[in-house]
Amino acid sequence: MTYVITGARGYIGRALTKSLIDQGHDLRLVSRSQVISSSGRTSARVEHVRADLRDEESWRALLDGANAVIHLSARTDLNAAEADPATDHALNVKPAHALVRAAERCRATISVIFASSTSIAGDAHINPVNESTPDRPCSVYDRHKLECETILRDATRRGVLRACSLRLATVYGYGDGDGSINANRGVLNAMIRRAVGGQPLTLYGDGFPVRDFTHVDDVCNAFRLAVAQPDICDGKHYIIATGRGHTLAEAFGCVAREAHRAIGREVKICHVPEPPNLHPIERSNFIGDASAFQKQTGWRAEVDLESGIRHCFQQLVAAQFADAG
Repeated sequence: MTYVITGARGYIGRALTKSLIDQGHDLRLVSRSQVISSSGRTSARVEHVRADLRDEESWRALLDGANAVIHLSARTDLNAAEADPATDHALNVKPAHALVRAAERCRATISVIFASSTSIAGDAHINPVNESTPDRPCSVYDRHKLECETILRDATRRGVLRACSLRLATVYGYGDGDGSINANRGVLNAMIRRAVGGQPLTLYGDGFPVRDFTHVDDVCNAFRLAVAQPDICDGKHYIIATGRGHTLAEAFGCVAREAHRAIGREVKICHVPEPPNLHPIERSNFIGDASAFQKQTGWRAEVDLESGIRHCFQQLVAAQFADAG
């Protein structure tokens, strides 16, 4: 099997690439720079490609001989999307249009797994969120994610390709075995980085918002299962979450405890006022229900929050020792 991975240099992309290569899959990796290949011996063939994903001809070349596309590439900056919706649309939605046009000109019907977001449900909904929860996106970023889902769903109905969208909850964790825990990916990763650097954790207000923190290893496993089971590509979206909610205050407390365990350092939690431009989605509570995806694929979240945070510290400390050596 040959898989195309867009955004292969990104946080999830790097972790997923490594695991798929180690399993022996041939990959066509689309990114701005070369991606780490593997942690050991592998028979996989890996091709690194730089491409403009807004361009149909670029997609035609990427799809040639490929069995599936894992489309991770996106600009994930919520504030940048609000400030410049046109650029965000060009970066996040135009590639979906170009992919469909290219697929229409290909003979084989390819599978597409699209990385979407649970925040499409908006900032006011009943928890846990599942596939029947109404879509009420309240940000530019989420409206564009939903637009991409619609484009791919329509193409699936027309038989142009086979697609599904995985709506990811808050992803965290040590990613690719190369010292990577993307601090820009989410608040929890940022706070773990701060703790390792001896900085206090900054918590907005009382830290009551609830999040469904889903470990990057579990997320990668969801993509691996989806790409291996073409029947899942039915045009629908699926929730990828643990089904367990934690307040930000609980999560920060766990970071502080694990920091003390891993590096012997007391880490303070400083309560600070919310910034004036905080988006309403940042104040929302979210718990996801992944039972539909679990029923289809057998997937379940294996990493609990405490274990995931502990693993982050262990890997980061190990990486620091390796660098020092």
